[in-house]
Amino acid sequence: MCLRRSIPDIAHGTMDFDLYKKIIDEASQRGVYSIKLSWRGEPLLNPNIVKMVKYAKDKGIKDVAFLTNGERLSEKMAIDLTEAGLDWISFSIDGMGETYERIRWPETFDGIVKKVKFLKEYRDGKGLEKPLIRVQTIWGAVKNNPGEYFDFWEKIADKVYIIADQLRYETASFPKNPEYICPEPWRRMVIGADGTVPNCISDYEELNPLGDVKKQSLYEIWHGEKFNKLRELIRNGKIFENKPCAMCHDAGLMYPKTVKIGNKQIKIWLYEGQEIDVSKMDARPKNKKAQD
Repeated sequence: MCLRRSIPDIAHGTMDFDLYKKIIDEASQRGVYSIKLSWRGEPLLNPNIVKMVKYAKDKGIKDVAFLTNGERLSEKMAIDLTEAGLDWISFSIDGMGETYERIRWPETFDGIVKKVKFLKEYRDGKGLEKPLIRVQTIWGAVKNNPGEYFDFWEKIADKVYIIADQLRYETASFPKNPEYICPEPWRRMVIGADGTVPNCISDYEELNPLGDVKKQSLYEIWHGEKFNKLRELIRNGKIFENKPCAMCHDAGLMYPKTVKIGNKQIKIWLYEGQEIDVSKMDARPKNKKAQD
């Protein structure tokens, strides 16, 4: 599931904490409401993740969150993140049992359940409402029995979601919606670990860099020529002239699917031609064990 194997040339590393403080200081001064501490990597691999959450909360950022696979979530880290003021955490838990382990090894299904349960029990035991715990799965991992997934996780998590499957990055040829209008350049800035600002979260290779927070302020980048040029392309219906946009799954054609979950009917949206066949993935190697 890791995109780095498909894009070997992207920069690896963790953000310098002084650079992070510079970003948060300006963000808080300018009234930024929300930050998400994840993009191309696993946030729990960053040794400063607890400090990063606490610093942002101490600076007045109202909504601090991240997406994780949860493998590295120790009990101590769960406690520390809760005490630091993390607002919400989203776990990528694709499918149940063996299906999950096909996708997410070396973690085990029992192992991830134990970690999420501990976080919830610690939070509730302290009488806290946060972090809100969200669990999500790709559709392809639960399509044969989505009710089983919901029935299980609704007893543990605060929110349970099915998200649309997405093609692997290197096969981004799919039907596109010619009327698609992307809202991202008006609501979100993405900053890489090295301070570079890519086109958006889908610009994994930084094909359209918009700035560098080591050399520019957030304000200068947000109101700069490159960001405004991107917005103008979208306004004029020329979004696919920008390479990262042409490769983005969000611009794919979608169709609705109604799914029965117990007594409820829920509608999910799926991308045409992008469903992942989990049964064709390699089975979990028998000699692999989850890492503590």
